[in-house]
Amino acid sequence: MRNHKITIKKIFPNGSLDLSDKGKTEVDPGDTVTWKIGRRSGVKEITGIINNSEINIFSEGPTRVGNSKNWEGTVDPNIPRGSEEEYEIAYTKTGSSANQMFDPKISVRLSFDS
Repeated sequence: MRNHKITIKKIFPNGSLDLSDKGKTEVDPGDTVTWKIGRRSGVKEITGIINNSEINIFSEGPTRVGNSKNWEGTVDPNIPRGSEEEYEIAYTKTGSSANQMFDPKISVRLSFDS
């Protein structure tokens, strides 16, 4: 099982986020996904990871990791391959209290990659 780390690198002027995975992550059943805020990204905190699909690929989370600013979710080990979840990252900018949203995707690979 792999841990896929998605780092928020910066905020673009239109409010979209520059993510280390370019907004598209491919996972395998049972993998973990961790969202992190990069230094000097302009993001103060992630306030939620919200599922916008009929399919929820996660069996646990995503939730905040303890008192950290990271969020983590575990991909359902029984999720059918080829499943895809559209989700939103709710976040606040440094120096602001207003929530903003960005909508990347997570896909379950069609076949196992070693």
